[in-house]
Amino acid sequence: MFDFLKRSNQPSPKQIDKLVKRLTETGGEDGPRIEAAERLSEWGTPEALYALLKRFTMSSKVITQDVEEKRMIVRMLVDKGREAVDPIFRFLSSHHNVEWPVQALSQILPREELIPKLVEILEKVAAASEFTPPEHKADLIRAMRGHVTPEIAAVLRQFLSDDDDDVRIAAIEAISEVGEDVREPLLEALIAAYDRPRIRIKIAESFADHDWPVKGYRPKIEETLPEGFHLTSKGLIRRK
Repeated sequence: MFDFLKRSNQPSPKQIDKLVKRLTETGGEDGPRIEAAERLSEWGTPEALYALLKRFTMSSKVITQDVEEKRMIVRMLVDKGREAVDPIFRFLSSHHNVEWPVQALSQILPREELIPKLVEILEKVAAASEFTPPEHKADLIRAMRGHVTPEIAAVLRQFLSDDDDDVRIAAIEAISEVGEDVREPLLEALIAAYDRPRIRIKIAESFADHDWPVKGYRPKIEETLPEGFHLTSKGLIRRK
Protein backbone atom coordinates (compact mmCIF):
# COMPACT_ATOMS: atom_id res chain seq x y z
CA MET A 1 0.00 0.00 0.00
CA PHE A 2 2.81 2.42 0.91
CA ASP A 3 4.58 1.79 -2.43
CA PHE A 4 1.32 2.42 -4.28
CA LEU A 5 0.77 5.73 -2.48
CA LYS A 6 4.37 6.72 -3.14
CA ARG A 7 4.02 6.00 -6.85
CA SER A 8 0.75 7.90 -7.02
CA ASN A 9 2.50 11.02 -5.74
CA GLN A 10 5.15 10.89 -8.44
CA PRO A 11 4.93 13.85 -10.83
CA SER A 12 4.54 13.16 -14.53
CA PRO A 13 7.03 14.55 -17.06
CA LYS A 14 4.28 16.86 -18.29
CA GLN A 15 3.72 18.25 -14.78
CA ILE A 16 7.43 18.85 -14.35
CA ASP A 17 7.76 20.54 -17.74
CA LYS A 18 4.89 22.86 -16.88
CA LEU A 19 6.61 23.96 -13.67
CA VAL A 20 9.96 24.39 -15.42
CA LYS A 21 8.34 26.92 -17.75
CA ARG A 22 7.15 28.92 -14.74
CA LEU A 23 10.44 28.46 -12.92
CA THR A 24 12.48 29.87 -15.81
CA GLU A 25 10.24 32.78 -16.74
CA THR A 26 12.52 35.84 -16.89
CA GLY A 27 9.83 38.50 -16.59
CA GLY A 28 6.84 39.10 -14.37
CA GLU A 29 6.53 38.65 -10.62
CA ASP A 30 8.77 36.35 -8.63
CA GLY A 31 5.85 34.57 -6.94
CA PRO A 32 5.15 32.02 -9.70
CA ARG A 33 8.84 31.10 -9.93
CA ILE A 34 9.09 30.59 -6.18
CA GLU A 35 5.90 28.53 -6.10
CA ALA A 36 7.19 26.35 -8.92
CA ALA A 37 10.49 25.85 -7.08
CA GLU A 38 8.72 24.93 -3.86
CA ARG A 39 6.50 22.41 -5.64
CA LEU A 40 9.45 20.73 -7.36
CA SER A 41 11.29 20.59 -4.05
CA GLU A 42 8.25 19.04 -2.36
CA TRP A 43 8.07 16.32 -5.00
CA GLY A 44 11.77 15.68 -4.43
CA THR A 45 12.15 13.01 -7.10
CA PRO A 46 15.41 12.88 -9.09
CA GLU A 47 13.65 14.35 -12.14
CA ALA A 48 11.98 17.08 -10.06
CA LEU A 49 15.29 18.07 -8.44
CA TYR A 50 17.02 18.07 -11.83
CA ALA A 51 14.24 20.37 -13.06
CA LEU A 52 14.72 22.59 -10.01
CA LEU A 53 18.35 23.09 -11.04
CA LYS A 54 17.20 24.64 -14.31
CA ARG A 55 16.50 27.86 -12.40
CA PHE A 56 20.25 28.42 -12.64
CA THR A 57 20.09 28.51 -16.46
CA MET A 58 18.41 31.94 -16.52
CA SER A 59 18.51 35.31 -14.80
CA SER A 60 15.44 37.33 -13.91
CA LYS A 61 15.34 41.04 -14.68
CA VAL A 62 15.78 42.22 -11.08
CA ILE A 63 19.35 41.23 -10.15
CA THR A 64 18.92 41.29 -6.36
CA GLN A 65 15.81 39.14 -6.58
CA ASP A 66 17.54 36.80 -9.01
CA VAL A 67 20.43 36.21 -6.59
CA GLU A 68 18.07 35.65 -3.67
CA GLU A 69 16.03 33.11 -5.64
CA LYS A 70 19.18 31.22 -6.60
CA ARG A 71 20.30 31.18 -2.97
CA MET A 72 16.88 29.78 -2.11
CA ILE A 73 17.32 26.99 -4.67
CA VAL A 74 20.73 26.17 -3.17
CA ARG A 75 19.13 25.91 0.29
CA MET A 76 16.39 23.64 -1.09
CA LEU A 77 18.99 21.34 -2.65
CA VAL A 78 21.12 21.28 0.49
CA ASP A 79 18.03 20.40 2.55
CA LYS A 80 17.50 17.39 0.28
CA GLY A 81 20.97 16.16 1.18
CA ARG A 82 22.29 13.19 -0.74
CA GLU A 83 19.06 12.87 -2.72
CA ALA A 84 20.18 15.95 -4.62
CA VAL A 85 23.71 14.72 -5.44
CA ASP A 86 22.92 12.67 -8.56
CA PRO A 87 20.63 15.36 -10.07
CA ILE A 88 23.35 17.98 -9.45
CA PHE A 89 25.99 15.71 -10.95
CA ARG A 90 23.81 15.19 -14.02
CA PHE A 91 23.25 18.95 -14.33
CA LEU A 92 26.97 19.75 -14.06
CA SER A 93 27.73 17.33 -16.89
CA SER A 94 25.26 18.93 -19.28
CA HIS A 95 24.90 22.64 -18.42
CA HIS A 96 27.37 25.51 -18.21
CA ASN A 97 25.59 27.42 -15.42
CA VAL A 98 27.37 25.53 -12.67
CA GLU A 99 28.62 27.92 -9.99
CA TRP A 100 25.50 27.69 -7.82
CA PRO A 101 25.10 23.89 -8.16
CA VAL A 102 28.73 23.41 -7.09
CA GLN A 103 27.99 25.58 -4.05
CA ALA A 104 25.13 23.26 -3.14
CA LEU A 105 27.23 20.15 -3.74
CA SER A 106 30.04 21.51 -1.54
CA GLN A 107 27.57 21.95 1.33
CA ILE A 108 26.08 18.47 0.95
CA LEU A 109 29.21 16.35 0.59
CA PRO A 110 32.25 16.24 2.89
CA ARG A 111 35.46 17.30 1.16
CA GLU A 112 36.75 13.74 0.86
CA GLU A 113 33.69 12.88 -1.25
CA LEU A 114 33.34 16.24 -3.01
CA ILE A 115 36.81 16.29 -4.60
CA PRO A 116 36.50 12.89 -6.38
CA LYS A 117 33.09 13.99 -7.68
CA LEU A 118 34.52 17.22 -9.09
CA VAL A 119 37.45 15.31 -10.62
CA GLU A 120 35.01 12.88 -12.23
CA ILE A 121 32.98 15.73 -13.73
CA LEU A 122 36.08 17.47 -15.10
CA GLU A 123 37.44 14.23 -16.58
CA LYS A 124 34.13 13.61 -18.33
CA VAL A 125 34.12 17.11 -19.82
CA ALA A 126 37.81 16.88 -20.75
CA ALA A 127 37.22 13.58 -22.53
CA ALA A 128 34.49 15.20 -24.62
CA SER A 129 36.24 18.57 -24.87
CA GLU A 130 36.03 18.70 -28.66
CA PHE A 131 32.24 18.49 -28.49
CA THR A 132 31.71 20.61 -25.36
CA PRO A 133 30.84 24.31 -25.80
CA PRO A 134 33.63 26.60 -24.55
CA GLU A 135 31.29 28.42 -22.16
CA HIS A 136 30.43 25.10 -20.48
CA LYS A 137 34.09 24.25 -19.97
CA ALA A 138 35.00 27.74 -18.76
CA ASP A 139 32.07 27.97 -16.33
CA LEU A 140 32.76 24.52 -14.91
CA ILE A 141 36.43 25.34 -14.39
CA ARG A 142 35.57 28.66 -12.70
CA ALA A 143 33.21 26.78 -10.39
CA MET A 144 36.19 24.76 -9.16
CA ARG A 145 37.72 27.91 -7.62
CA GLY A 146 38.12 27.46 -3.88
CA HIS A 147 38.09 23.67 -4.26
CA VAL A 148 41.21 23.08 -6.36
CA THR A 149 43.43 20.27 -5.08
CA PRO A 150 46.46 18.66 -6.79
CA GLU A 151 44.06 15.99 -8.14
CA ILE A 152 41.78 18.62 -9.69
CA ALA A 153 44.77 20.62 -10.96
CA ALA A 154 46.06 17.50 -12.73
CA VAL A 155 42.83 17.29 -14.73
CA LEU A 156 42.71 21.04 -15.33
CA ARG A 157 46.12 20.90 -17.01
CA GLN A 158 44.38 19.33 -20.00
CA PHE A 159 42.57 22.61 -20.58
CA LEU A 160 45.79 24.67 -20.82
CA SER A 161 45.94 23.82 -24.53
CA ASP A 162 42.25 24.36 -25.26
CA ASP A 163 41.34 26.12 -28.51
CA ASP A 164 39.42 28.79 -26.59
CA ASP A 165 41.30 31.52 -24.71
CA ASP A 166 38.61 31.91 -22.04
CA VAL A 167 38.85 28.21 -21.21
CA ARG A 168 42.64 28.43 -20.91
CA ILE A 169 42.43 31.53 -18.71
CA ALA A 170 39.88 29.87 -16.42
CA ALA A 171 42.22 26.88 -16.10
CA ILE A 172 45.24 29.11 -15.37
CA GLU A 173 43.37 30.93 -12.60
CA ALA A 174 42.10 27.71 -11.03
CA ILE A 175 45.40 25.82 -11.26
CA SER A 176 47.25 28.72 -9.64
CA GLU A 177 45.38 27.99 -6.40
CA VAL A 178 47.53 24.90 -5.86
CA GLY A 179 50.73 26.90 -5.45
CA GLU A 180 54.26 26.70 -6.83
CA ASP A 181 53.90 22.99 -7.64
CA VAL A 182 52.09 24.04 -10.86
CA ARG A 183 54.91 26.38 -11.89
CA GLU A 184 56.33 24.19 -14.66
CA PRO A 185 53.10 23.37 -16.55
CA LEU A 186 52.17 27.06 -16.49
CA LEU A 187 55.59 28.07 -17.84
CA GLU A 188 55.27 25.48 -20.58
CA ALA A 189 51.81 26.86 -21.38
CA LEU A 190 53.25 30.38 -21.57
CA ILE A 191 55.95 29.28 -24.02
CA ALA A 192 53.42 27.38 -26.15
CA ALA A 193 51.13 30.42 -26.29
CA TYR A 194 53.48 32.48 -28.49
CA ASP A 195 50.52 33.46 -30.70
CA ARG A 196 48.06 34.08 -27.83
CA PRO A 197 48.88 37.34 -26.00
CA ARG A 198 45.99 37.03 -23.52
CA ILE A 199 47.31 33.69 -22.28
CA ARG A 200 50.88 34.92 -21.94
CA ILE A 201 49.73 38.02 -20.04
CA LYS A 202 47.54 35.97 -17.67
CA ILE A 203 50.37 33.56 -16.81
CA ALA A 204 52.86 36.41 -16.42
CA GLU A 205 50.45 38.16 -14.06
CA SER A 206 50.06 34.98 -12.02
CA PHE A 207 53.84 34.57 -11.66
CA ALA A 208 54.26 38.23 -10.75
CA ASP A 209 51.52 38.01 -8.13
CA HIS A 210 52.87 34.80 -6.55
CA ASP A 211 56.63 35.49 -6.77
CA TRP A 212 57.24 32.18 -8.55
CA PRO A 213 60.67 31.89 -10.26
CA VAL A 214 61.14 30.83 -13.88
CA LYS A 215 64.14 28.65 -12.97
CA GLY A 216 64.97 26.19 -15.74
CA TYR A 217 62.99 28.16 -18.32
CA ARG A 218 64.65 31.57 -18.34
CA PRO A 219 65.95 31.70 -21.96
CA LYS A 220 62.61 30.67 -23.45
CA ILE A 221 60.61 32.91 -21.10
CA GLU A 222 62.79 35.89 -22.04
CA GLU A 223 61.86 35.25 -25.68
CA THR A 224 58.11 34.97 -25.05
CA LEU A 225 57.52 37.29 -22.09
CA PRO A 226 54.67 39.65 -23.01
CA GLU A 227 55.13 43.39 -23.31
CA GLY A 228 54.84 45.18 -19.97
CA PHE A 229 56.77 42.55 -17.99
CA HIS A 230 60.45 41.88 -17.32
CA LEU A 231 62.63 39.31 -15.55
CA THR A 232 64.69 40.22 -12.51
CA SER A 233 68.19 38.91 -11.87
CA LYS A 234 66.62 36.34 -9.55
CA GLY A 235 64.37 35.01 -12.30
CA LEU A 236 61.15 36.59 -11.07
CA ILE A 237 58.57 38.07 -13.42
CA ARG A 238 57.75 41.67 -12.62
CA ARG A 239 55.47 44.27 -14.17
CA LYS A 240 57.34 47.21 -15.66
